[in-house]
Amino acid sequence: MKPLHEFTEELYRCIRCGSCTAVCPIFSVEKREMSVARGRLRLVREHLAGNLDLTPKMRDYLDLCLGCRACVVSCPPQVPTDKIIRAARAHFAIKKGQPLVRHILLKNVLVKPKHFTLVLDSLKLARRTGVNRLLPKTLKTKEDILPQLPKNTFRELLKGIELKKSDKKVGFFLSCMDNNVYPQVLRAAINILEKLDYEVVIPTKVVCCGAAHDNYGDVENARKLAWQNIEAFSATGVDVILTDCATCGSTMQSYGELFQGKSEEAEALSFVSKVMDINQFLSDKLPSVSECAETTVTYHDPCHLVRYQNVREAPRKVLESAGVNFKEMAEADRCCGGGGTFNIFHYDISMKILDRKIENVKQTGASVLATSCPACRIQLEHGIKRHGLTIEVLHPIEVLEKSYLKEGGVPKIEIR
Repeated sequence: MKPLHEFTEELYRCIRCGSCTAVCPIFSVEKREMSVARGRLRLVREHLAGNLDLTPKMRDYLDLCLGCRACVVSCPPQVPTDKIIRAARAHFAIKKGQPLVRHILLKNVLVKPKHFTLVLDSLKLARRTGVNRLLPKTLKTKEDILPQLPKNTFRELLKGIELKKSDKKVGFFLSCMDNNVYPQVLRAAINILEKLDYEVVIPTKVVCCGAAHDNYGDVENARKLAWQNIEAFSATGVDVILTDCATCGSTMQSYGELFQGKSEEAEALSFVSKVMDINQFLSDKLPSVSECAETTVTYHDPCHLVRYQNVREAPRKVLESAGVNFKEMAEADRCCGGGGTFNIFHYDISMKILDRKIENVKQTGASVLATSCPACRIQLEHGIKRHGLTIEVLHPIEVLEKSYLKEGGVPKIEIR
């Protein structure tokens, strides 16, 4: 990852044309110059020129970025604003440290899977005993973003699952969110892959992908976590590493940048070449279905899949293979406002962005909303609850499983 001062040439490529103002979800709500790419880039330029200090206000403006990359895609001179913002956050962290809550999250909670699970277990206990109702209103509103949590994590469920053995092997990365919040997605993925005669290899020593650390400038821990994952999969001998989480996939595909110019770079790039989103992996391995079910499904493109990994059609092909009545929504690839923890720290702005997304969902008349990122799913489920709707949110793999597998795992039709 390049340090901030090495982005000088890219910073001066910004011609302030305003293309970013038309696509930035934050600017659509805030309508402030410092809430859009060209404004933030100017702040960074002025700081590097010695005209601006690193103040809490500047940090606030840098943090008011979802990292959706809509500005990068629409930018005529292709300024890599997402990379510049991450470098600026890292620069800020080196010079000023991290805010207390973020410091705890990055240094203590997300560095070990057991720590993250313990936090969510504590939340489950608080909900079960009713202690969460004693939270101040603002905190209770944010706590309500998280859906009902499952009794067991997937890691716990995995102990009772006998995985298929096969000559065809694929690695599978367990994301923190799906492991703890949506274990049914991982079970569905394994069911489908095993019906395709794949052995699913899940290393026990995988850790957080490091997305939050990379996003907020904790480069040291981002590298440590990345290297743990690289080592965990190197021992498996697999040629493909699948993930069902858009954020994890895009983060792991950027491991090469984390180790750029370092002795581990070659091994990191080898790892990167194997990482693939499960929708992309399955899209050419499923049969077409001519008959459509009565269920109408629409799809939300996670930013980390559509603009970071350039995967747009694959999830739709998976849904079409499930035989559903698919209906495209308006602005399907517009950010939902989740942004990992953005909805926690910037709740009001996040909800205004989310409301626009939910209105687009409503216009489709769909009873199922599919998406390929657990963070987006949490945000979308919260929006549906806020609007009093009965729409179910699922991963495309879950939709596929419902179509192909009856109770007991008997396939409805042969999958080639």
